[in-house]
Amino acid sequence: MERFSWWFGTEKNKPLLKGLLENVFHKNIEQIEFINIEHRPLSPEGRSAFFDVACRAADTGEQFIVECQLRSQEHFAERALFYTVFPIMEQAPQGYWNYELKPVYFLGLLNFKLAKSVGRSDGFVHRFSIRNAETGAEMTDRLQFVLMEVGPFRKRLGECSSFEDKFLYFMKNLPTFAARPRTDNDAYFESLLTAAEIARMNTDIRFTYSRRLKEMRDARCVDDYMKKTAREEGLAEGQAKGRSDERQAIARKMFEEGMEAEMIERLTGLSREEIEAL
Repeated sequence: MERFSWWFGTEKNKPLLKGLLENVFHKNIEQIEFINIEHRPLSPEGRSAFFDVACRAADTGEQFIVECQLRSQEHFAERALFYTVFPIMEQAPQGYWNYELKPVYFLGLLNFKLAKSVGRSDGFVHRFSIRNAETGAEMTDRLQFVLMEVGPFRKRLGECSSFEDKFLYFMKNLPTFAARPRTDNDAYFESLLTAAEIARMNTDIRFTYSRRLKEMRDARCVDDYMKKTAREEGLAEGQAKGRSDERQAIARKMFEEGMEAEMIERLTGLSREEIEAL
């Protein structure tokens, strides 16, 4: 939870944020772009707001605010409402306007249970919008809130069937995993686990990882080009031998700089036996 901004608020982890928003709000988002997390007060006497993560759907202009709250807060629901005021008011242009708002979505990840006064149900994911108190009909779909209780989540991995359940499980347990849990080859949660592993590295190891990953990608580019231009079988065999030697050299550097064998195996494509033989 405390490293959420590092996992989801960086360019290289943008697919993680996009996948989270698409699944939670049941939307197809073509592309997201980060926007300023600081919002100035609406008047000189007003109060600024700083979001954990803020982004916009590039094709529709819809805005998304994501907030992590570690400690229980009595008026978190009102805080969520206050935060959505800024992206709504900032849409108002000078001059004539017909008040056609771009939707604003708020996602709150909480380390505590919501107050019962908020209308909390027995689940861990709570959805709110502006509705008719008598009929339940939605007044507008331009403002949506989803509050997810990470801290109180108690399900085991085998009991998690929905995306939201799996996400809550991983966010709750990431700091305590002794070994990499199964993900049933789910690409999203595989990426989430890899991002978490990198986030837990110290600065030096993280720098080494990034440098070696760049070397691997550069080598892949060269490899792809050689494969594209190769015509003779003998040359192709030579390329395969060269690729293997290069991967082993990079794996040896990773091992010498303290990276774990499991991560080296995933990055280089070498087998565990090949890595141990180095």
